[in-house]
Amino acid sequence: MRRKLGALCLALLGGAAFFWFIVMRLLTRWHGGWRCPYAWAWMVDNPFRRWYTRHVLDRTGIRPGEQVLELGPGPGAFTLEAARRTEPGGALIAVDVDPRMVADLMQKVQGSDLSVRAYVADAHSLPLDDESIDRAFVVTVLAEIPDPVRALIELRRVLRSDGVLSITEEFLDPDYPLPRTTIRWAEQAGFELAERHGGWWLYTLNFVKR
Repeated sequence: MRRKLGALCLALLGGAAFFWFIVMRLLTRWHGGWRCPYAWAWMVDNPFRRWYTRHVLDRTGIRPGEQVLELGPGPGAFTLEAARRTEPGGALIAVDVDPRMVADLMQKVQGSDLSVRAYVADAHSLPLDDESIDRAFVVTVLAEIPDPVRALIELRRVLRSDGVLSITEEFLDPDYPLPRTTIRWAEQAGFELAERHGGWWLYTLNFVKR
């Protein structure tokens, strides 16, 4: 009985892995990108993901007093902690294309003393002034944007001359781009790689303006 149960569990895990790593990746490439639907928001904000991505904000390098942009925060898996790191004197600006994600994020912010502003907007047209941001970070979002290079050009516009762009990707994301792909996109948008953290499973690349 135990052997049968074990075999069934392995078969289920294998089927789930095949669907996620093969079928989903093929579908995202066929459709030219895949944006996490609102109904699946729990997949990007759960204890397991928060555990294995716990070093992302350390790698991003947020400092007190900075104006920080988070592009594509979803339901806010990183937002509150990122906002805490801007204190004292800084602020976190979150921009997401899905109004329901933004509403969930702001519910989390309510009742806190954190300085967080959120906008519903497209990555290709950010509601921010030129050179108004010290640091921008993007976590597993860039490949979901229809034109990643155009989005990066827009991020470059809002970053100050000495600003930093931090891009994190994780292998579990169906849209996962290889590091060399992310670097190529960033270079096309006028960025230069300054720091590299992590490995193939979870990497963070920090860029500066050229």
